[in-house]
Amino acid sequence: MRYRVTRLPQYLIVRMSRFTKNNFFREKNPTLVNFPVKNLELKDYIPLPAPTKENEKLRSKYDLIANIVHDGKPDEGFYRVFVQRKSEELWYEMQDLHVSETLPQMVALSEAYMQIYEQQQ
Repeated sequence: MRYRVTRLPQYLIVRMSRFTKNNFFREKNPTLVNFPVKNLELKDYIPLPAPTKENEKLRSKYDLIANIVHDGKPDEGFYRVFVQRKSEELWYEMQDLHVSETLPQMVALSEAYMQIYEQQQ
């Protein structure tokens, strides 16, 4: 069966496959992945319908609003999340109950496990 994307969602969730399992143990791939924090453009990758009066402005750009990171070994690690507070354009890092403001550059310098993008309005 083959699927076709006919419209872009308001939220886009991207998950990285960081863990592999062989015959003996689980391994983690620590590769840093470059990703845009703002203006992720999808129109070049997904065939979108031609603009009409109803959809004059096809919104195909996304901004990152959350970046979930796994730290440590596959079976012993922990998760952190970077979340953007859009009203102030600030980024926060959260781990358990600890919340601290962080620089936007730190969001992209982590081993991303899952990312949540929001469609630009």
